[in-house]
Amino acid sequence: MSSVSMLYQRQSRVLEFGFAVFCVLMAGYNLFFSTPYYVFLSLLGLLLVFVPRIAEKVLSLKEDYLLRLTTHLYILFTYGIGMIFNGYDRIPLYDKLMHTVTGVIFGLCGLVVYYLLKPREEKMRVKRAEFWQAAVFSAGFASLIAVGWEIVEFVINLVLHNDPQHVLDTGVTDTMMDMIVCLIGSLVFWYPMHRYYKQGKTGLLMGVFDSFYRTNFHVETVLEEKEK
Repeated sequence: MSSVSMLYQRQSRVLEFGFAVFCVLMAGYNLFFSTPYYVFLSLLGLLLVFVPRIAEKVLSLKEDYLLRLTTHLYILFTYGIGMIFNGYDRIPLYDKLMHTVTGVIFGLCGLVVYYLLKPREEKMRVKRAEFWQAAVFSAGFASLIAVGWEIVEFVINLVLHNDPQHVLDTGVTDTMMDMIVCLIGSLVFWYPMHRYYKQGKTGLLMGVFDSFYRTNFHVETVLEEKEK
């Protein structure tokens, strides 16, 4: 486990527990003041608490607390506030903001997947020359998630008829804008990626990737040395 990951162990566990408590409280509130649909969303949130742990087990990854913390923050804002609290309807522009953030976060996830898919002998160094290959993969991964989510919303509408895509109000505009801002978010992620690959600067987002990489591939030097 990386030294950076260890620094966030306590914060990660506090947020994990806090989100679970939030879901229980919202389930109770929605039971008396809302509809069964929102009670279901609240209880489903309890399962989402364990998504990072499940992903680690399935993919045989070492636990990285900084990545866990980032994941739980994302779930809290997009699912907890956005869906359980109904922030997408209550807070102006919250929907588009979170879809943009989704592009950034899943761009980061795409970069993680990129290195998980590489042959083991090629995992041990992040090569500066492969920036564009990794960048295009991460943006493509984020865009795939955006398309997948719109399909999920479409299926939800077929089953529950609650129109999460706002087709009755906007036609296809809302769906297209969600995918567009997600793509924009994934392209925004290229900037910290470029600084990391070319200058070795981690920053906020690439610090998460750097911690994950060191934890799972047991390396001290992630970036290859500059060619002389």
